[in-house]
Formats: sequence, structure tokens, C-alpha cells
Amino acid sequence: MTLDIGIFNRHIDWMEKGTDLFAEGAALLGPEEHDRPSLLESWTVAHLIAHVNSNARALVNLTIWARTGVETPMYQSNEQRAKDIEEASKQSLEFLIEDFQISSQEFLEAITSLSRDQLDNKVKSSRGRDIPVSDAAWIRIREVWIHAVDLGSGITFSRFPDLLLDALMNDVVSSFSSRDNIPGLGLYARDVSKTWSIGAADGAIPVDGSERAILAWLLGRSKGEDLTFGTSDGAPPLLPAWL
Repeated sequence: MTLDIGIFNRHIDWMEKGTDLFAEGAALLGPEEHDRPSLLESWTVAHLIAHVNSNARALVNLTIWARTGVETPMYQSNEQRAKDIEEASKQSLEFLIEDFQISSQEFLEAITSLSRDQLDNKVKSSRGRDIPVSDAAWIRIREVWIHAVDLGSGITFSRFPDLLLDALMNDVVSSFSSRDNIPGLGLYARDVSKTWSIGAADGAIPVDGSERAILAWLLGRSKGEDLTFGTSDGAPPLLPAWL
């Protein structure tokens, strides 16, 4: 598929704005919050920032692959990735936040320095999917925007621009729709009068609420308190992890 430069430029803009939002949330953290649990289960704030920094440099690897043709995977292995995050999380928050800015800039410069032809070159995501390297910008968008919420320093989905919110909803719905281990869902965002379907239409569970509340629930960032579920007891159905 040929690169749509307009979409790519929009992604770069969203990526930069998301980087600023994450930095804003990180700046609100005090040094005593280093070991505080983030909103992402099993990770401290330090682990979360270390992960986001590692992601930026892993995406730089994909730009090297696209530019040189030499296979350069995001990570050596899942085990090494986890080990590197654990080791980096021992650094101070001051160091990690500074490294966030450095690693984010490294990726921004790496992907925007690629030619149009190079941006079409195929690489592999961390999950082994063949993608054009231009999609690395979208991967980074998800990282910085969603994990800005996970910092737990006051950033919420209310800060997400409407167009980005729509793009994330479509991405998440597409991801869930490709699986067999999820109940059929009929999503209705009352505030914007939009609908999405996941899974089989027969017996699909209606889910009603704002688009932001639906997205937060699908991403596992809320328990669905602000949503209405058409289950027999009104309780939300269990969802697998989004990624």
C-alpha cells in the first residue's frame, strides 16, 4: 500500500502532542512516587516510563531496518525486553523522565528522516506482523497517549482529541474483531451517535455510554462504571487484554 503522506503527517503531529502530554504527566510526579503502582497492572511508575523509553528505541530499530534493508528487530527477545525494563526501572525518576525526552526525540528524528519510498518499506512489529515502517508512528502514538493516562498523575481520556479518539476506537475494535475469545458487543457512543460491532451480531451485548468511556473500558483502563451493559445483571462482560 502506497504511503498517504497526509495521514503520516497527522500521525507525526499526534505523536508529538502525545509526547508533550506524557511529559506533562511525568513532570507532576515526585521522586517519592518512583515505586508507586502505575494504573497498568503489575508495573510501577518507574517500570512504565522505562517501558515507554524502551519502546522509542525499539522503534528506532525499525527505521534502521527500513533504511538499510538489514533486519533489525524491535527487541532481541521478549525475555531481554523485560530484563532491560526491569534494569532501567532502578534509575531515578529524574533520569527516566530526561531519558524519555531523549529517546522520543531519537525516534522522531529517525522516522522523519526516512524518504517516502523508505517509509513504505516493510518491517516486523514486536508481534511479528509485517507492517510498513510508517506505521511505527501509530505504534508510538498509542504508547505515549495511553501510557500518559497510566502514569496516574491526573491525565485522563478527556485530553484526547476527537479525531485521535475515533482512530483509537477503530484500531481497538479491529483488534478485538480478529479474535475468537471475546463476546459479541454492540457499542453505542451516545455523545457522538456512533456505533461499532465486535464479534457475532447474534446475542451481542449492548454497551452504551460516551466514546471516551467505551474506549477506556475496552483498553482495560476502567471497569465500565460510566457505561450501561445489556447483560442480565447489568455487569460488564469479561474482556481479554487489548494487546
